Amino acid sequence: MSSELKSSTRRVGRAAVCVLAGDLHEGTAAEAQLALDTALGELPEVLVVDLSGVELLASGGLNALLRARTAAADRTVPTVLVAPSAGARRVLEVTETAGLFPVYATAEHAARHGEEPAASSA
Repeated sequence: MSSELKSSTRRVGRAAVCVLAGDLHEGTAAEAQLALDTALGELPEVLVVDLSGVELLASGGLNALLRARTAAADRTVPTVLVAPSAGARRVLEVTETAGLFPVYATAEHAARHGEEPAASSA
């Protein structure tokens, strides 16, 4: 069975990197939530969510991201994003949730979140 969403998780240093690609909406939210929960289950110091391959981010997908962020925060684990696609970035801005997630260009940079002082210009 083919899915509109593909996911994978890998370790980068002290971070768990969950890569999501495809369409992230109500119909794929459970799959995304499982992938995010699995990544968080690896007990990372940082939960990194790579959205560079997400073509469509709708409310169901956004809710999965917000639930993952809350679950991570309950464990004092920051949730950061990698290179959200233009469409995903637009949804985050319109819903005023963009400020909840630090954004990095690469998973390697995101994995170091909190280790070094933030750059003054991004």
